This record gives sequence, C-alpha cells and structure tokens, in this order.
Amino acid sequence: MKKLAVDIGATVHLLATVLSWLGLAFLVPLLIALINSETIWPWLTSLFITSGTGLLLRALTRSSAEISFREAFLMVGVSWLVIAEVGSLPYVFSGALSPVDAFFESMSGFTTTGATVFTDIESQSRALLFWRGLTQWLGGMGIIVLAIAILPKMAIGGRQLMDAEVPGLEVEKFTPRIRETAQALWAIYAGLTLMQTIALMLLGLSWFDALTHTFATLSTGGFGTRNASIEPFSPLIQWTITFFMLVGGTNFALFYRSMRRKPFYGAAFLQDDEFRFYVLVFVSFTLLVFLHIFFSYSTFEEALRHGAFQVASIMTTTGFVSTDFADPAKWNSTVQLLLFALMFLGASAGSTAGSIKLVRTLLIFKLIVREVRRILHPHVVMPIRLGKKVIHEEALKGIMIFAIIYVTLFALGSILLILDVERIGGIQGKPLAVWDAVSAVASALGNVGPGFGVFGPMASYAPLPETSKILLALLMWLGRLEIFPVIVLMTKSYWRG
Repeated sequence: MKKLAVDIGATVHLLATVLSWLGLAFLVPLLIALINSETIWPWLTSLFITSGTGLLLRALTRSSAEISFREAFLMVGVSWLVIAEVGSLPYVFSGALSPVDAFFESMSGFTTTGATVFTDIESQSRALLFWRGLTQWLGGMGIIVLAIAILPKMAIGGRQLMDAEVPGLEVEKFTPRIRETAQALWAIYAGLTLMQTIALMLLGLSWFDALTHTFATLSTGGFGTRNASIEPFSPLIQWTITFFMLVGGTNFALFYRSMRRKPFYGAAFLQDDEFRFYVLVFVSFTLLVFLHIFFSYSTFEEALRHGAFQVASIMTTTGFVSTDFADPAKWNSTVQLLLFALMFLGASAGSTAGSIKLVRTLLIFKLIVREVRRILHPHVVMPIRLGKKVIHEEALKGIMIFAIIYVTLFALGSILLILDVERIGGIQGKPLAVWDAVSAVASALGNVGPGFGVFGPMASYAPLPETSKILLALLMWLGRLEIFPVIVLMTKSYWRG
C-alpha cells in the first residue's frame, strides 16, 4: 500500500495544540457570566472538552520538525471545521440552539459572516452575546495566525500555515520572521480594537456594547447585540462604525508600512493601487445609492449616512445594518442590485473582509483591457502591473480560475438551496424566491451576512431546513479559506504525491 504524502500525525498534533489553547477563550464569557449572575456550566464544560481533547491528542501524537504545504493545507482546512464545532458547544449546552443551528451560528461567527439563526438576539444571555462577538474577532485575523503569534512551536512551518489561512496573491512578509509578522498583524488589530472601543464608549455606549460591536466591526463580522443591528444607535455612532468598517476592509500591511514611513505616514495608502481602487469603489457606490434614496429620507445627512453605511457594510462584508435596505418603499430594486454586486467585490486583500477581493477584480479588469488591446496589437508585450510590481502570468491565471470557481460555486449553491427548500414544501408555505436564494448563497460564500427577501437584514436564517443550514455553513467555510485550500484536499495527487 502506497504511503500517504501527508503526515497526518503531525497535522493532528498541530490541531491539538490550537485546541488546547483555544479552550482558554471560554474563560472570557465565563467571567461575563459570573459578573451578570448567569449560569457558568456551559462555559466550564466547553472549556474542559476543548482543552481536554487538545491535550489528549497532543499526548497521543508527535510534532514534526518541518511542516510542508501539504500539512498546512490539511491543518487549516480541518481546523476551521473543528473550531466551528467546538465554538458551537456553548450554544448547545445553554439550550439556546440545536446542534445544527449552533454549528451554523458558530461557523458564521468564526468566518466573520454574520448570518444568524437567532430570531430574538436581545433575549440571549450577555455571556452568549459576548461569545458571538469574540468568535468573530478571533476569526477575523485568523485562529492559526494568532497561534503562530503566541506559540513558538507553531512558528515551525508558519509561512505555509499563513499562506493557507490567509490566501490571496501572497502573504506579505514585512518582518524577517513569520512569527514576528503574525505578532505585528495582531498588534495592529488589537490597537485598532482599543481605539474603536474607546471611541464608542465616549459616544455613550456601555463597555459591553462598545467592545462587542468593535469585535464585530474590525473583524467585518456583523454580530451585534440588538435585533435591529445598528439602527437603534445615534447617527454619530453609525458614522464611527462606518469608518471602522472601512478600516477593517483595508490591507493591514498598509498600516504597518505607514507606521514605518516618515515623515508622511499616509504615503503607503496613497501609493497603493488597491487602496485607491477601494476608495474609488466606496465613493462611487455611495454616491449612486445616495442619489437613489435621497428623497426617501427627511434630511441630506440621513440619506448620506445610510447610503455610506450600507455600502461600507456590504463592501467590507461586515453585514451590519443601519436601516432595512430590503424595504422596497425606500430602497428600490436598482439599489438592491448595487448592494448585491458589492457582495462579490469585497474589500482589500490582507484585510478581515471576505468575498473575491478588490485586488482580484482590479487585475481581472486590467487583464480584460490587455486582451482587447492585443486584438489590435498582437505582437506587443504588455505586462500587467500592480503599482510598480509586474504580476506574473501564473498569478493572473490563478486569479481567473479562482473567479470561475467562485461563480460556479455560487450558481451550484443557489440551485442546491432552492431544491432543498422545495423538498420541504418551501418556507412558511411558499416557494423560495430565486432572488432570496441567490442573495443567501452570495452572502454565505462572500462571508457577508444578510441577504434579501426572507433572509433580509432584519430577518433570520432560522426558517431554513437543517440541510440548507449545513450547505450555507460549508459555503462560509469555503469562502473564508478562499476555496483553493479546500479543493486541494479533494485531489488524489495531494494525498498520494
């Protein structure tokens, strides 16, 4: 029998290391439960199961002196499924959700999707609400990246692990060691978290609401503590969250480079092609939406605020809501189509946002322009550049393949969702509308959160059958890992070499 090309034992040992430390995250909601006189046993049980399983698996397996790309892909692909499973434990133990609903909610949290099956968020315990926000904050920058930052053993093969968990054109290594890069990323992330939390508290939010909404903002996750999301908050708070959503959708490498560059700290942003494109898309879509909804609101500021907020929220795949953008009386079909298009664009590579990412969209656009020019000038060499950097043809081919697979998964997922809902006779006695289905699948695959129709911004995914919830949860997983690390695991050559 041919030997497997991947070291399963070493991969399980790495996963066990992550689990043994991840269990300690339950101490935070445990403390919240104690402060608010809520039951603590769901958190204690979750802690013992998660850390206990991790410690047991560590004892039964061995570490490896070297981690190849094979172990990295397996580690990242499996770990996100396992982490979603252990993250679902408090929902089940507290009696808040069934096992399938809990897995959906946990996967939505860690992948920073923000889709929920809760129909009454405000009736949940404060510890559970805090846990929802914490899962998004941890998942935003990446569980494996955090492990590399704090655990010396995880630095072995850290480059491969980060490439698998933070896929894209490449992971920018802006320090000599990959562990230092992970630490720098998390330091920036934590610093921005502190800044937003203080800002929201100064604007009148309690420390609890300020921190949980900061978790969901910078992670571009969208889990809040209110049934109406951000709508109950003041205009100034909504503007502040809009700004920090855009921050969460920005390439974190730019923050690092800007802090290292003197005397003009903004140069790294202004010189970056993707960031300029990011600003252009945000401003353009905000203006388009604003012009369509201007007469639906009483003041100029209100229309501009809701337009900018929803464009930023969908574009960065945060999923927060400042108003019901599925209301056809104020937000017509044209505006909804604009928001739907934003679900596919996403924000910057190297950010906490999901979806296709703007850098890929920009390069695809440049590739199309080049091919049109080649029709007129077939013998001219026309390299595609991003800033001063020439993008290799192999990278461009990979981007096109990614886009094709992404659209294929979107189409296939939409068909499967419609068929599955039809199998049970529809939702609330009605067939699932195509618009509702495609928006739900686009939202799950792009890690956006809300959809349209029955899955609109003020609604829930609770009416779906369990099989549909599992389908959407798997799409969230695929979207968070940007497809390729999962597809690689399904090939025979990966296992056999």
